[in-house]
Amino acid sequence: MSEVACEGSNTCDVDQQSFKAYLARDMAATIIRAPYTRNMLQPLLQSSAAAAAKSCSGGNDGNTCGLKWTTGVWDGIYGIGEQMSALEVIISNLLDTVPGPVTNNTGGISPGNPSAGTSATSPSGLDLSPVKTSDKVGAGFLTTLILLAVLGGAWWMVA
Repeated sequence: MSEVACEGSNTCDVDQQSFKAYLARDMAATIIRAPYTRNMLQPLLQSSAAAAAKSCSGGNDGNTCGLKWTTGVWDGIYGIGEQMSALEVIISNLLDTVPGPVTNNTGGISPGNPSAGTSATSPSGLDLSPVKTSDKVGAGFLTTLILLAVLGGAWWMVA
């Protein structure tokens, strides 16, 4: 994989540095959902993963990944986008050996919680009492007022 818009000129912005991650993820998802694409896409993922691994040989720790995978070595360009891209293209090759993410229905153990872990049963400041007739009348009055203002404004602009 190569980001042809900017790799050659070293002008990739932060977003462009992570585009290979999204491409690899989507290619793997395509293989899963449309198996007839495997013969075309899997070799591309495999060769890109090998090239990405070769680019992950720099930095202070010797494991920092670079942007340009076509060089076969670390290119000195690094950041979260490069790390994310290398990780994604490598793990995209595991699609046959590792099951997909679990959900609450397929073995997950983390049930949903709309109160985000707090003890509240509803968002604070929200009145969940039944709607009264006076509330409906007030809403109808405001709706009519706004509708008249919009129609009056449109008439004024046309006339």
